[in-house]
Amino acid sequence: MAESSKKSFLKRINKPLASLKLAVFIILAIATLTAVGTFVEAKYDAYAAKKLVYDTWYMYTIMGMLVLNLVAVMVDRLPWKRRHASFVLAHIGIIILLFGGLLTMKYGLDGSMRIEIGQKNNLVQTPETDLVVYSSFDGDRYSKTFEQEVDFFKYPPSKEKPTDVPVYVGEIKVVDYKKYVLPSRKVVADESGKAGSALRFQIQNPNVNVIEWLVQKKANSIQTHDFGPAQVHIGPIPEKGQGRNEIYLQPDKDKGGLRYAVFYKESEKPGKTGFVKEGDVFNPGFKMAMDFRILRFIPAALEDWDLQDMPAPTPLTTSAIQILFEGKLHWVLLNDMVKLFTKDAVYLFTYGNRRIDIGFPIQLKSFAVDRYQGTMRAAAYKSVVEVPELGEREISMNEPMKHKGLTVYQASFQEENGHPVASIFSVNADPGRMWKYMGSLILSIGVVLLMWFKHLDFKIAKKKDDGKE
Repeated sequence: MAESSKKSFLKRINKPLASLKLAVFIILAIATLTAVGTFVEAKYDAYAAKKLVYDTWYMYTIMGMLVLNLVAVMVDRLPWKRRHASFVLAHIGIIILLFGGLLTMKYGLDGSMRIEIGQKNNLVQTPETDLVVYSSFDGDRYSKTFEQEVDFFKYPPSKEKPTDVPVYVGEIKVVDYKKYVLPSRKVVADESGKAGSALRFQIQNPNVNVIEWLVQKKANSIQTHDFGPAQVHIGPIPEKGQGRNEIYLQPDKDKGGLRYAVFYKESEKPGKTGFVKEGDVFNPGFKMAMDFRILRFIPAALEDWDLQDMPAPTPLTTSAIQILFEGKLHWVLLNDMVKLFTKDAVYLFTYGNRRIDIGFPIQLKSFAVDRYQGTMRAAAYKSVVEVPELGEREISMNEPMKHKGLTVYQASFQEENGHPVASIFSVNADPGRMWKYMGSLILSIGVVLLMWFKHLDFKIAKKKDDGKE
């Protein structure tokens, strides 16, 4: 009697969980969330859809309710009979499929790898973001002193609730975040006087008109702009040239200008030297006559950004954070850095995508692209890579490379002046794949059995009808 009462109690508890009304609610909720996710992905991107819809507590709640409903329905049919095998297998298959999907979402890898032709890489860039601080007390040797994962997309900082980054002297506070901005670079004077110099120059003739900024990352470092026929450097003037047309401009802060030296590709020694200030113009003396004009010279300067808010991502937009350090605000773009000075130390503060070491290098031996006739549009492209334990392998748009649990797909490529310079790979690890295969197989067997039992029911009913006749 007690056993019967216990079973009846469990039945009463299980009944609402196994109800058709709950199943309908769950199906409608999944359909609604999927529709919203599709809309968000279409308007923004897949990352936004994951953050705003798929990787959220309400999606996990609905999925949990679905599993609970499936289990409750199976329990409600106890004790199972032979004909229950189809729906039991189908329900178990769906649960295993969901488990495989959860494993992949939580422990899988989905990133990209860029490799220049002839170069190696073993780091995969993922969508997750980190804050990293490197510190130096002599201005040359930097060591990592802080690293923290941040998810500003879902949990943006604010002036009221900043994200604090501890450093030896002072404190860095992340006080603002923008999802999608269109940046334009600007150069501002640095009051600390410890930064390098900045030069805005113009190279001009009837066929050429180049205007660019060159900003030293630190004093005495070299920054270069290559405009094809020649290179322009700001930094120390070397004794010998590199066998090409070059202009070196070395800041002289005491005199408020720059010493310059022009090297020609026919000679190692400088062919022309001099001193220039803002507004001065000189002729470098290249075969292609042109004027070199000093538009702006800032003895100590830093790069900063002007940001334009955008409603949705485009190929030119990025995200950015604003930091507060010693009373000054700085914008830092995703995968960019800012240098912060104190009396005793220098900090390199970076905000970027996480990079994961896959444990083996991939070298890009060659890259080939086929284009549609008469256009620059790529019809197909492929990479030949070399991996230490595999040797050479070809990765094309339809043939990925699999190694050590990773699948490397040919995703895209980068080109300059109409020529490919780097290949872009998509690197994935899917720990839930076997579970998803197993779930799909069990679900398929359940569906086949369901059709088989339907067929048997039809035959039995037909025999009964024939017997009556």
